[in-house]
Amino acid sequence: MKTIINYLLLLLITFFPISTNAQWTSDADINTLVTNSESGDMKALGMVSGKTYVVYWKAVAAPINYELRLQILDVDGFQLLGEEGMLVSDEIPMSTYTVIWNITIDSEDNLFIGVTGTGSGEPAYVFKLDDEGNNLWGSSGVQVGSGYSVTMLPLSNGEVIVSWFPGGESVIQKYDSTGAAVWENTASISEDGNDTVPANLFELSDGDFILVFHSITFGINSNLFAQRFTSSEGTAQWANPTQIANYGTVFNTSYDGLQIGDEVYMGYKASPGSRFDSFLQRIDPDGSLPWGINGSDFDINQTDYEMDTRIAYQEGSSYIWATCTYTNTSQSEKGERIQKFDKETGARMLTDQAKEIYPIGSEKVHVGSIHMVDNFPLLLIKEGFDTGASPTTLHALKLDEEGNFFWDEETWPLATYPANKSRVQFTKFIEYQSVAVFIEDKGNGLKIYAQNLNDGILGTSVSEIESVLSFVNPVSENWVLKSNFRMESVSIYNMLGQLILSDKTSSKEVFVNTKSWMPGSYILNVETKQGNISRNLIKK
Repeated sequence: MKTIINYLLLLLITFFPISTNAQWTSDADINTLVTNSESGDMKALGMVSGKTYVVYWKAVAAPINYELRLQILDVDGFQLLGEEGMLVSDEIPMSTYTVIWNITIDSEDNLFIGVTGTGSGEPAYVFKLDDEGNNLWGSSGVQVGSGYSVTMLPLSNGEVIVSWFPGGESVIQKYDSTGAAVWENTASISEDGNDTVPANLFELSDGDFILVFHSITFGINSNLFAQRFTSSEGTAQWANPTQIANYGTVFNTSYDGLQIGDEVYMGYKASPGSRFDSFLQRIDPDGSLPWGINGSDFDINQTDYEMDTRIAYQEGSSYIWATCTYTNTSQSEKGERIQKFDKETGARMLTDQAKEIYPIGSEKVHVGSIHMVDNFPLLLIKEGFDTGASPTTLHALKLDEEGNFFWDEETWPLATYPANKSRVQFTKFIEYQSVAVFIEDKGNGLKIYAQNLNDGILGTSVSEIESVLSFVNPVSENWVLKSNFRMESVSIYNMLGQLILSDKTSSKEVFVNTKSWMPGSYILNVETKQGNISRNLIKK
């Protein structure tokens, strides 16, 4: 009982009305400026708090050539680190091109950045910063060695696993919270004497971790493998790595992975012959493959090319969703399909042909990640033939449980200025919103822009969602609750955690008779399409 009361008291504090002006714009032509700096490579990531990290390179004069910089947007779209962001490092030897291999966050929203200096020696670095922009490992970061494909896995104990490709066999090292190496020596990723390249890392419940990696066959061609390691020593646990795909993959392409409990799922494209095909593979913690080598095929189509597979899962669901770009055999025309898989059996749930969202030739394809909102898939669609110079536009798309369009409007435009959009990122739906981040020239040079989406409403800030309700408090016997957004349900709890009212609705106005309520405090919960809102009520 004490726990329930403490939780409810926390709600009273957490959801007290907020008042502020939003930086997010509702104009899809303008969008929100992230930084004035012209940029090289860029990546973005949403935090648990609702803020957005944007990591980018800024072109500067030789001999430095590029600075690594960071911008943080708060939930309302305001720049927290100034118009130019903050300098992470200008000590990385850089030539004329840039790369950011990987960014990720830990449970406390600390940011890890993995990069390689493209100048002399190809040094590999990891930087750690907090959500206020403090450079926790300094402007030099941690130079882990030399090489590429720097991949990080923050552990639940505050340490971090880092893997990279120095040429030859890839290596792994564990670092503590201060950036000091923990293992006496790096561990190697070995597979039959081949060169290996790290792809994805996953922490298991007992502290071990699974690494999915490429074993290079020739050129950029590879096969996918997995190996389990101890976190304490970096010791391989399976006698031999598990080959998860014997169709050809390429090591310079990012593949999408997720974890449910201790099971790992990988969405990837491979080449079973002269075409590209899309698959979902499941890897159990003992290294077994319950769906067999290669896993479950996206469809039974053997003609069209299937590219850029992305996957998503919502906790508690029985299904994993996957989206895939389809092309003709010359890859001159594109379209989009979606599939839903049973997470236990790998069975295809949207027919053996997958669900067509847009036909080949529409030039409408997903870009960035796929996310789940209330068990419905949310995608970012790029429209237009992407030559790097032709105009493209960005639109949000939400689908129902059968893969049909969820919104009456089909899509919501997010970025419509007639210019090419590059380095497009789409953050996870957190605090009522996802954020699209991209590089574009709106007539004054290449700059980084962002646009939020509140489940079908452009430019609405979190603070605006929090302030959409209006009512008299203390409540009267014939109490009226009003909302700027259409409400889906209204629930009211007393301070003992007992539900005293539950009402499904589709109205912006709800009438409640409070005559039977005892004097005291109550918690109001309102669900809208834009998010959930909680308020404190008083009955005298």
